[in-house]
Amino acid sequence: MDKLSSVRWKSFVLSDIFTISSGKRLTKADMKVGKRPFIGATDSNNGITAWVDNTNESLDKLVLGVNYNGSVVETFFHPYECIFSDDVKRLHLKNGITSYHVMLFLKTMIIQQKVKFEYGYKFNEKRMQRQKILLPVTEDNSPDWQFMEEYMRGKETLLLKPAVEKLCKRLIHKEILGGGKLLSSQWKPFSFTEVFTEIQRGKRLKKADHTEGTVPYVSSTALNNGVDGFVGNEGGVRKFGDCITIANSGSVGSAFFHQYEFVASDHVTQLKRKGLDKYAYLFMVPIINRLSEKYSFNREINDERIKREKILLPINDKEEIDFDFMSSFMQEVEADILKTTLKVFKKRLNANENKTGGVKWQAFFLEEIAQISSGKDIYERERTSGQTPYVTATANNNGIGYFIGNQNETLERGSLSVNRNGSVGYCFYHPYDALYGNDTRKLRPIRSNKYVSLFISMCITNQRAKYGYGYKMGTGRLKRQKILLPVDSCNQPNWKYMETYMQNLEQKQVLEYLRYLQKSKNDFEFENK
Repeated sequence: MDKLSSVRWKSFVLSDIFTISSGKRLTKADMKVGKRPFIGATDSNNGITAWVDNTNESLDKLVLGVNYNGSVVETFFHPYECIFSDDVKRLHLKNGITSYHVMLFLKTMIIQQKVKFEYGYKFNEKRMQRQKILLPVTEDNSPDWQFMEEYMRGKETLLLKPAVEKLCKRLIHKEILGGGKLLSSQWKPFSFTEVFTEIQRGKRLKKADHTEGTVPYVSSTALNNGVDGFVGNEGGVRKFGDCITIANSGSVGSAFFHQYEFVASDHVTQLKRKGLDKYAYLFMVPIINRLSEKYSFNREINDERIKREKILLPINDKEEIDFDFMSSFMQEVEADILKTTLKVFKKRLNANENKTGGVKWQAFFLEEIAQISSGKDIYERERTSGQTPYVTATANNNGIGYFIGNQNETLERGSLSVNRNGSVGYCFYHPYDALYGNDTRKLRPIRSNKYVSLFISMCITNQRAKYGYGYKMGTGRLKRQKILLPVDSCNQPNWKYMETYMQNLEQKQVLEYLRYLQKSKNDFEFENK
């Protein structure tokens, strides 16, 4: 079951849970250049429109900034000290909660109201006071702050985890296994039974017995962190979490760390030590991966061999495994990765900003820039369990309603979907193989490119306010729908500009996230000194 579907929801008026305060007008003429963020009614750069030395009664931090003007309803969390324009309202939770993750959850729920407001119908304080948002609730019908916190933490971990683990592996291979500098002068071999308190193989679950669900199924693949699908099975399976898995067969020796709960195949073995943090686990993963050089398809890692296997690890003065060192080292690695990645994205951003100067725009019919075709329904009774995304008329999850094992003539990679029914007008890009339901239309842009497709999807979605349940976006209307596109000197769509613009936008978002991670890490270290 989807985690969001597992809780009860209730609507709350913003004024019941927030104290709403105004910003303060500050003209450009009165601005003094400085280091303090000035929050304006923009939809970019976390709401920051200038850096000033000014201060006034709007000075605040640990607060949501909500635009009532300009980019109406755009909402950002500001954990840092800043001042606010009079076009932005400040929202403080009345219960005093300032958790970053709770605030991000609330920000998302407020932004859902954006479609109701615009430049001509502003989100002023009076409307804001009575605006309702849906929130998960506890048994006593009060907001479930803990759920919000845990949910957003989980989202953050999933976003960061693949990049961090990949780079960590590379660094450890270079520094520990590649003959680089010695991280510790004292190393010693230990058997797996000395390192791990739990060594247990998963349980066989035949493909035919898989049920549709959202729990990762980990098998002996060397790809996707070992995840070979998602299942809903509860009985007759073994669930593990917060551990390393090693492949006994298939991609023998492939090891991965899993911070989440998963169902384990009988082709992998759990390696777990109670009380160990993720950084110590990540330290060991690439070292364990070296076993793939020793074993093969014809020589698998059976239960007896894995217990006899040894791993070289750093030790302390007592010749015990130095888990503290391993954890500290990986935290330093993470910090170095963030620092290096920030530099790279700053360079890319600066380079791309020079390419997005003034540009002309022209209206085009969608049928001029894309081939449009219908989807085909696969009814619930016909669907089989599988891993192929099935695109429906939802506004969530990039339009994906289900994962199925069926196939039909709509199967395609790199297309856009546009909802003709349901959440009418929403457009999504699908870089993966996907199937399309009849409540969607499939668009193949004449220029097949990830960033161009994302640009077009944004332009199409901006037209959704014209449509609704009583005025659907059928094929005929979709073909004659006009969107504005940048053009070149020949008045043809400027594909290169679109690509550069979306790359720049992507890099800005990544850079913003990396800056937050770096700041959070620095703040945590400062508080714990």
